Amino acid sequence: MAADSEFTIDELARAADTTVRSVRVYHERGLLPSPEVRGRIGYYGSDHLNRLQTISRLLGRGMKLNGIRELLEAWDRGDGLADVLGVKNANAAEPDPEATTEPQDSYAELPDYAKQALASSEDPLEAYRVTNPRCCDLATRLADTGLPMQDTFQLVERLRADCDRIADRFATELFYRLAGQTYEESARTPRDRTKLETDLAIARLIVTRATSELIDQAFARHSELPPPTVASSPQMQAEQ
Repeated sequence: MAADSEFTIDELARAADTTVRSVRVYHERGLLPSPEVRGRIGYYGSDHLNRLQTISRLLGRGMKLNGIRELLEAWDRGDGLADVLGVKNANAAEPDPEATTEPQDSYAELPDYAKQALASSEDPLEAYRVTNPRCCDLATRLADTGLPMQDTFQLVERLRADCDRIADRFATELFYRLAGQTYEESARTPRDRTKLETDLAIARLIVTRATSELIDQAFARHSELPPPTVASSPQMQAEQ
């Protein structure tokens, strides 16, 4: 490791315009490789600095640490572009709708976290909230209506499954057009890779916002009340 590319943790934090605490958190969460330890001091290199700057950019684009870790792990494994984008092969055959549609009178298998929540000796909703904080609000409202807890989780998980199918159907083309195509046509230098990471984070935000708006519009159509009916008076009936 060249001397001019060595940083102590304080120097690395300053160079990346972040804090020592953040650097340590990224270590703990598996986003940043360990330093080279000599004696009792850890030394970081330019790769650490580049990785730290990438993390900061993606955080600034709204990505969460778990998503960033998955993205970086995919890069480190050398996964293909579709794997890095987290989508299926665009050339894969579309599934047969009739083959994948479940009978109306049966439920899909609950995921393990939902089963564990149901088996919780405490409040199943609180156990469900640990892995599904945003979905838990909906589950709580459903349970408050008197719906049994297993049926509540089944309904929420069916909604999740349909959202997964939407992503599987559209993510490949959307992410490729918004982020991947430019990268594939580039020289694929480290700078091009950094641009792909940024473009991907932006694409994810744009697609998520558009999808949220479309789903909101769709649910709004189903929640509209019909116009009130006005009973006609005898005089009105006579005039008719």
